[in-house]
Amino acid sequence: MEFQQITALYFIAPVLLLWFFVGNISTGIGALFAPEVLAKITVNKHAISPKIRLKFLLLSMILMLIALGRPSLLSGEIEVKRKLSDLVVAIDMSASMLADDIYPNRFEFAKNKLLTNIDKLENVRIGLLGFASQAFLISPLSDDLSSLQFLIKNLRLDGIRKGTNFISVMQAANDLLGKTNNKQLLLLTDGGEGDFEKEINYANTHKIKIFIYDITTKKGGIINIEGDVLKDDTGNIVIARENQNIKNLSKKTDGSYLKYSLNSEDLFSFINRFKQKTSNKSISVKQFKELFYYPLAVALLLLLMVFFSLPRRR
Repeated sequence: MEFQQITALYFIAPVLLLWFFVGNISTGIGALFAPEVLAKITVNKHAISPKIRLKFLLLSMILMLIALGRPSLLSGEIEVKRKLSDLVVAIDMSASMLADDIYPNRFEFAKNKLLTNIDKLENVRIGLLGFASQAFLISPLSDDLSSLQFLIKNLRLDGIRKGTNFISVMQAANDLLGKTNNKQLLLLTDGGEGDFEKEINYANTHKIKIFIYDITTKKGGIINIEGDVLKDDTGNIVIARENQNIKNLSKKTDGSYLKYSLNSEDLFSFINRFKQKTSNKSISVKQFKELFYYPLAVALLLLLMVFFSLPRRR
């Protein structure tokens, strides 16, 4: 037997204390006479004594609390199947994501964008990757979006990595998605460098659709690492600029491209436009038989006994 609202049972403890207190005190005329004397002077020997009446009242309260706890028995389980979309989301964690052309920087903007949009998604399993010079797994495919939010919130760029290896993140996504018919990879990135010919070939060979959420501006921005501005070998300040070629990576892999915006739901709308249901998930739903009416019926019966046994004036 299980209780669906177990917190209601916590209130039984003070009622039991009252029960113990009532059982250990003598009240009224019973405290003045010995039991054999009291039996002789009692007019109505068949009436319920005040102490018994009070105990019945307390017992009815206990039974009502048990009823509020909703006791139930497991009567069976049914399986509910639902279609899910499998999507791998990868966040760029290279040094250029610390550029300040987007407040507070590109990386924090990407994190906040995911945090404010990911919990709005429905019927989706998301795998989470981080990537720079190499890709690494943050979370396998999961529909526990609150746990994913916790992981995203705690991402840090403590070990700064230069370079952006898109092939590496595609390989990791391919491993996560396995034999999924529609492999979908969403990249939150500033575009890196290069023309992406190798990446396009790899994606098409492995049938991975690439979706780009571009987090960069035309003017670019300087890179602040622990308060120091990043400079090149000649001492010039490095400006992390946008890479227009990143659009080809999505276009030539049958994906989509979206430039960042301050719209709080743009990423949510973007994902909903392209996500496809790719996997089945079976959920076991337990069925319970409610038993609360049994203790409730006994409690009501005890209450009737208490109230109808009250002494009446003549």
